[in-house]
Amino acid sequence: MKSWFSSLDNGTLLRSGSSQPVPLADAIGSKEFVLLYVSASWCPPCRKYTPMLANWYKTVKNYVEIIFVSADHDEEGFKNYFASSHPWMAIDYDDDTRESLMATIKVSGVPRLVVINAVTGKIVEDNAVGKPLNLNQWRGK
Repeated sequence: MKSWFSSLDNGTLLRSGSSQPVPLADAIGSKEFVLLYVSASWCPPCRKYTPMLANWYKTVKNYVEIIFVSADHDEEGFKNYFASSHPWMAIDYDDDTRESLMATIKVSGVPRLVVINAVTGKIVEDNAVGKPLNLNQWRGK
């Protein structure tokens, strides 16, 4: 799993509502799944999907960590959107890992939700947006 984030500045993520960076190992260490959520403040479908995803996340956060990968055009848009509606982790806007991950998963549109098995690092769902968010189904892959 760490290979996905090998270029992460200082090996840390941002936590919504906190100014303290969180080491990657602490953020995802005990999770079964890591979901890369590519979204942007300027995207109406993203703004509609994010609250639904946040409600689901609150019920599964013992098993899942979501990492926000911003597709915003500026840092201010990222900061406001992240602070207002994302109860999970994020890659800092200035971190090169953000662009690198979007290239790796070949983002061509947002919102995008990539489900990764946290143990194997294997993608188990290329885009879960609009599909049932089912841990048991992902466990079987």
